[in-house]
Amino acid sequence: MLLKLIVNRVEVELDLAGVTETAYQETESLLSDNLGNPKVKNREAIAVAFLHVLRQCPEANASDLWHHVVYRLYCEAFRKYRPEDPKQSWVRASGDALERFVQMWYTPVMEPEGIKITALLSRDQKRAALKEMSLEAQVGDSKLDVALYLTDKDAHQIFGGVHVKASLAERVSDDVPASRAMMGRGLFSPLWTLDVKSFPPTKGIARVRDLINRGELGTPDRPSEKRKYIEEHGDFDGCYSANARTVPSSGGTTSGQRIHVLRLSQQPDDFAAAVIRFSQRRRGARLLEPDH
Repeated sequence: MLLKLIVNRVEVELDLAGVTETAYQETESLLSDNLGNPKVKNREAIAVAFLHVLRQCPEANASDLWHHVVYRLYCEAFRKYRPEDPKQSWVRASGDALERFVQMWYTPVMEPEGIKITALLSRDQKRAALKEMSLEAQVGDSKLDVALYLTDKDAHQIFGGVHVKASLAERVSDDVPASRAMMGRGLFSPLWTLDVKSFPPTKGIARVRDLINRGELGTPDRPSEKRKYIEEHGDFDGCYSANARTVPSSGGTTSGQRIHVLRLSQQPDDFAAAVIRFSQRRRGARLLEPDH
């Protein structure tokens, strides 16, 4: 699909490979219907729209679907129902929406493996998860997005959490202390991202400002500071990017941690596989613990 936009009074054409006109129009209608329904939260409208367009366009770059389809259609639909700035509404709602999406997308993969994945949308939920990890005194209660639990009948035990970011511009450094504290207690602490980053065009500026969503991680040979969080410093148990343009780690890294590129339509992807492997090790270790 060729998407035509006017940005900063510059006409831009984006070739959204794998996106069909039908899926685009269906997503537009879905967002409009949900935003017009006072019973549907904005975050839910975004999460459901992203889920829908991703299922309809499995060959498309998931990060582009979020950045160039759901975000732009949300802003258009929002203007029909609210007097507020749609971009500010997106900022408020989209973080929770992406966490909800992660829960919804991975539950069918992880539930059969005895894993519960839960978006922590309230401070009370975040606080309870950190308390269960014995980290409530060390970590601020806003520094965990998604919790991972081993399930056994009606019981569950936390074994990690996921730091979810649409863009690595969202001060990922703020998550580092929480992640390091979790890893120090033997808990799983990966970073999951859409690695969204594009530059809007401006007349007379170089071609790189072409709205193409290239991400922020650089390359192994020319790493960004954000790439160094993973490959050099090992601040997370790996980084899992759903932007097809992200360059994955190659060969060994200083920290032993790596950047992986996900194909969300193919499950279990590298992220799901890593969660499942960690849970199996944790479950095995728990079975070996002596009775008291």
